[in-house]
Amino acid sequence: MKEEQNNDSGTIKIRKDALWKYSTFVLLAVLVIGGVAFILPNNPSPTGNVVKDNSGRGATYNIEVTEDDNFLQGSMNSDVFVVEYSDFECPFCQRAYLGAVSQIKAEYSDKVAIVYKQFPLTSIHPDAQKAAEASECAADQGMFVEMHNILFEQGVAGGVDTFKEYAVQLGLNTEKFNECLDSGEKVANVKEDMSEAQAKGGRGTPYFLIASGNTGEGTVVSGAQPFEVFNQIIQSKL
Repeated sequence: MKEEQNNDSGTIKIRKDALWKYSTFVLLAVLVIGGVAFILPNNPSPTGNVVKDNSGRGATYNIEVTEDDNFLQGSMNSDVFVVEYSDFECPFCQRAYLGAVSQIKAEYSDKVAIVYKQFPLTSIHPDAQKAAEASECAADQGMFVEMHNILFEQGVAGGVDTFKEYAVQLGLNTEKFNECLDSGEKVANVKEDMSEAQAKGGRGTPYFLIASGNTGEGTVVSGAQPFEVFNQIIQSKL
């Protein structure tokens, strides 16, 4: 772009013969930025890209919970349901587990059910899928909560070999567990939860729906939010 310096006024003037080039450049820049902003919200975001993600705040989706789901706490008779779509390899899911989720369990042990559903982001977490399957295999032996806890507390490094070692530590029938994990029989279960999460607005992990047991209408909480955010919504549902 050519410019002329006006020594009298101290201002910079753009020559007319370059103005159309400048305008074209600006227009292209606007179109590119606008295109990115339009496309990105429709794609799953990297897990935990922001700790306090307010995307989806105020949106509602009906929860889907059955007696066969994995309950971390509570039952089908609970007053409020917190449905968590999560990833065992996600650091912000671990933060939610150690923070807000643990506080909810402590504060509302007799009123709030916490239901865990699988949402492994396999494109960025190579061990998340098998970790999810491992927890489902443990659930077959009534040990979902124990496997869930050890996966978050001790991590997923080492993949399948590590998960089999956890089964030993938990006292599971390792022959059944190993066969379940190696066969991939829980792949369909995990995919079903993932599809449900995406259908209900999930684009990253952790992703929560909080609903009254009476209405089933779930309010979205996206990201590793502080306990106070959950508490306010739970109070409104009681």
